[in-house]
Amino acid sequence: MVSASNSLQPIYLHEVAMKRLTYSLLALLVILLMQAGCSSSVLQLRNQPDLFHGKFRQKLADKKELATKFLACTGQAHDEPLREQPDAVISPESLSMKTPEGQATSVRPLSAVIETIRRRHPDKEASIAVLANVLDDVANGATARIDLDKLTQVVETAGRWQGNLGLDEDQLEQDSSRFARMILAYNKAYFGDLSFTTSPISAEAGLRGVVKVTSKGFVDRSGNTLLFPGISAEIEVSPASSVRMSATAVDSQRVSADLTRIFLEAFFDAAFRVPAVHGATALRLGPSPQESPYPEFDADHPTISLEALARVTRDALRAEATVTSLVGKTVRGGSVFGTQNETLAATLEAAAGVMAKKLVEHEGFCYYQVSEGRPTNAAGELNVAGPAWVATKPITNP
Repeated sequence: MVSASNSLQPIYLHEVAMKRLTYSLLALLVILLMQAGCSSSVLQLRNQPDLFHGKFRQKLADKKELATKFLACTGQAHDEPLREQPDAVISPESLSMKTPEGQATSVRPLSAVIETIRRRHPDKEASIAVLANVLDDVANGATARIDLDKLTQVVETAGRWQGNLGLDEDQLEQDSSRFARMILAYNKAYFGDLSFTTSPISAEAGLRGVVKVTSKGFVDRSGNTLLFPGISAEIEVSPASSVRMSATAVDSQRVSADLTRIFLEAFFDAAFRVPAVHGATALRLGPSPQESPYPEFDADHPTISLEALARVTRDALRAEATVTSLVGKTVRGGSVFGTQNETLAATLEAAAGVMAKKLVEHEGFCYYQVSEGRPTNAAGELNVAGPAWVATKPITNP
């Protein structure tokens, strides 16, 4: 016969085990909450050696006249005459790493693009405004950072624009704004500017077939090419020869990152309009009665030397590589902010890298433009009377 105490013992042990499990779960929850509280979704970028935009300001900090020109240049697009403000008092400290005053100028050109989108696409205004917030975080050298939550919003915005591009293509073709024309042209170029034409296949029978025609892909303002991997294309390597590229497997990580890159290239090119090298997709945009053509770097009348142009390009690529690597290490793997989604991780790191690259392109071009101080006139002679700050057009003295 089993005693009452013995029959209750398993129940007692079960209750004790449940209490211990509850306390363990509560302790684990407290630890996770403490980790989340001590951690932040903000990735610090200051003191990164390859983020050159802060060094541009440091080099000009004790040169008031050049600093004034630099601020004016970074505060507007490159195809606009430099709007200097002679009466404005700009202290060297405003360009130092210790004050934010000289850090936000590069965000100003974005406002015109955002305002245009607000007027023409009011449903997309709020989402695209986050680009200015993220760039402001990156551009402030004293507190340079990337908020991963904001960066995720950027990626989501790019995805919505690319996702609706097919549905809105006819509408965008009627939109004369620079950004609309750019994102449409960049997207078409990435997919090879795909078109079809007829070609005779049998002269005797008079038969004709349909032939696919593709371009070499999207070409950014520095001459780098990007092509959808599912397309085979023929790339010209010289006037006498070309290379046939076969289609490769369509990979979600690469395509997602590419489409985000295309969106950001279009947005920042529409805002900054840093002169592009010959062959860039931006230079193939159709004319618009409301806006000037995209500026092409003029080798006959350069506003910065070819050596400086190469330096800006290298610095921008190094900045992209640095930020891409930093974000990649943060969002991949088992870290607190790991996405556990390789496609999303690839897209986030691409978005951060492109934004860093575009910022260094913009500010680097301004730095060499004001520090070299040697724009030429229409005759190709040195403008010794002083630089006329028109970034991309031949300069004539009055």
